[in-house]
Amino acid sequence: MGIIVFYEGNNATQNIVQTVEDEPGQNFRPVKNDEIRSAKLFSVRPGCNVVMYDSPDGSMNDDFCNIMVKRSAPEYTVGTFERSYEDEFVIVQYIRNNGLDGKVSRIKIN
Repeated sequence: MGIIVFYEGNNATQNIVQTVEDEPGQNFRPVKNDEIRSAKLFSVRPGCNVVMYDSPDGSMNDDFCNIMVKRSAPEYTVGTFERSYEDEFVIVQYIRNNGLDGKVSRIKIN
């Protein structure tokens, strides 16, 4: 089982806001609203989809970021949710409205 750690600062700095397993079917509000700015993925399974939403009800009318894990890594940092890119480990798609870092209000994991 992989672990996802959400951080208060960019590039996995400052305080840990919340830690969850990569089990599919999760849909939750973070323990602290509008705090999360980055994440570290520890051995998260390939095919895992992590979506962070600005909207508390998970609406796609506001900012959201979709992280799709292509290949598991012992440790991988997603330093910001406000940049789209792809590498050998992840595909990150950011849909911008007015910014997402520090404004995450809902998280879905599948």
